[in-house]
Amino acid sequence: MHRRSSFCLLATALILNALGVWAAPHAPAAPAGMLAGIDVSHWQGGTIDWSKVAASGVSFAIAKASEGTSVVDPTYAENVAGASAAGIRIGAYHFAQPSTKVGEAAAEADHFVKIARNAAGDVLPALDIEHMNGLTTSQLQTWVAEWLSRVNARLGVRPMIYTSPGFWRGAMGDTSWFADHGYTVLWVAHWGVRSPTVPANDWGGHGWTYWQWTDCWHVQGISGCVDGDRYNGTDLVGGEIARLSVSVPGGGAVSGPRISCGAGATRCRRLADPGTSFSLTATPDEGGSFVGWSGRCGSAGTAATCTVTTTGRVRARATFGFPLTISKLGTGDGTISASPPGLSCGTTCEAVYPYGSSVTLTASPDSASGFGTWGRGCAGSVPTCTVGVGAPMGVSASFDAAVSLEEAGRGTRFGWGTARDPRAIGGSYLFDSRTGSSVSFAFTGGKVTWYTIDAPQMGKARVSIDGISHETFNGYAATVHVGVAHVFGHLGPGSHTITITALGSKSSSAIGTRVVVDAIRDAGVLRRSPKPRAGTWSRVSASGAGGGSHVVNSVPGATASLTFTGTGASWTTVLGPSMGRAQEWVDGSLVRTVDLSSPLRTYGAVRTISSLSDRTHVLRIVVTGRPGAHGTGTSVAVDGWMIR
Repeated sequence: MHRRSSFCLLATALILNALGVWAAPHAPAAPAGMLAGIDVSHWQGGTIDWSKVAASGVSFAIAKASEGTSVVDPTYAENVAGASAAGIRIGAYHFAQPSTKVGEAAAEADHFVKIARNAAGDVLPALDIEHMNGLTTSQLQTWVAEWLSRVNARLGVRPMIYTSPGFWRGAMGDTSWFADHGYTVLWVAHWGVRSPTVPANDWGGHGWTYWQWTDCWHVQGISGCVDGDRYNGTDLVGGEIARLSVSVPGGGAVSGPRISCGAGATRCRRLADPGTSFSLTATPDEGGSFVGWSGRCGSAGTAATCTVTTTGRVRARATFGFPLTISKLGTGDGTISASPPGLSCGTTCEAVYPYGSSVTLTASPDSASGFGTWGRGCAGSVPTCTVGVGAPMGVSASFDAAVSLEEAGRGTRFGWGTARDPRAIGGSYLFDSRTGSSVSFAFTGGKVTWYTIDAPQMGKARVSIDGISHETFNGYAATVHVGVAHVFGHLGPGSHTITITALGSKSSSAIGTRVVVDAIRDAGVLRRSPKPRAGTWSRVSASGAGGGSHVVNSVPGATASLTFTGTGASWTTVLGPSMGRAQEWVDGSLVRTVDLSSPLRTYGAVRTISSLSDRTHVLRIVVTGRPGAHGTGTSVAVDGWMIR
């Protein structure tokens, strides 16, 4: 956009005026649907009054920044400052001096990038190509492509091209290669016409974006002529440098073209072409998780990838988080709540909080417990604790139980397993097989009859009446005999108790040690499937157990129960490869099935039922007879109870 001589300008004006197509110096700034602008350089001379320029309706200005490899327009910095202060969008152009010298295009591009501001919201950078300087069309095409590519690589923005229809057709061979390869913004110079001619097949179908419609427009605030330009639209956002800003407070990283946020870089930016789409990918740090997008990527939600289109200034934020895990310890019970919300713990719970969150935890013991201490990420005995989330974090809260019972303490009850069998007197019978397991029945009168089953899998049992051992019985038989009666008489009147204890032994021919109670007869009444008065499980000595021993059973249907008053209860058990699965029932409803198997034997494992209403309840443990995930055994052990 070098200025021509006054003679040339006058001659051109006379010719165009005679043809009736000269755009008068005081023509309207821009028709409807367009915005008015100017391009300036040192040719304007003197100081421009940019406030008057803005008042005249000028929306944008494109200022010459550089030429060749070393020339800097002396008015560029002043023009940028003045236009920006007046609220006029500013852009920069480079006047090309192409040559065949190797690296010349890159050197000119670098010079332009060094001098021009090229900030977000500025008019797109421009290459002003007006001279061939002795290059062939092919050489000039290559030179222009190298300059554009270099600026794009440096800025992340594709410059627009300033040219006239005649020059592009003659010097550049009317090539559409540039428009077809992403350089879609054309600044066309075509004076004295009502609509510009657009070269390169209507610039690859994109048309013109900026149009220099005259080289002599009179604008308030500028002495003499100035180039007049128009933008094809009413919002410059389509012709200005866009910017994508990504923020990552911490806990992960976001990557994309020319974007690499994270690892200490909490904010990163890049310039971009208007209307360009980018794919951003969120990757959490080890142990963390991606919480979600906000800003322009908000619609992507919690998806790891977001596609964002850069128009104007675009902001996206990626939030990562880490799990905060709360574990309850001790013999008591209570809840742990959190602010901000997310956690409300009964036993062990976990929630993901955004990186940098400050979370206040509050421990609330139930009516039968007291708060002990915090552990791991918290400390002290004050019921509240505040933690900062910057990595996976665990916090433990200890509650102390109000009452602790031995496994056979007050309110406990143990029962044998039940098997359905149509051959049994009542259609089902009680049975057990482990050493020391017993079942007791109350009766009245001087005689009682115990009905059992003799079979190959039956073992030996001892019968006691009122605590006095009477006789040992062997239930083995080569074939099944149902309704086998053992009568005990001459006991005297009144109330008595008969206790049948499995000895866990058998004859050499037997294939099991099972002992069966099919029915009880006393006072002339036959009690089918009788309900025992009391029972015990087999007791096993173990140095790791509480008190040096615990009780155990492996018979399906065997039960251990605790009647208590409170808001929760725990039972202490044993884990190991010989342990199986057990059901936990409360007040007749199944709560859950627990797996007690473990590769290693562990004593003192606590299973807790909490958050009950403060009244009387019955906790019942039922042996399922099924192995767990870490062993082949089916045993269930009880080593104590705790009431809260």
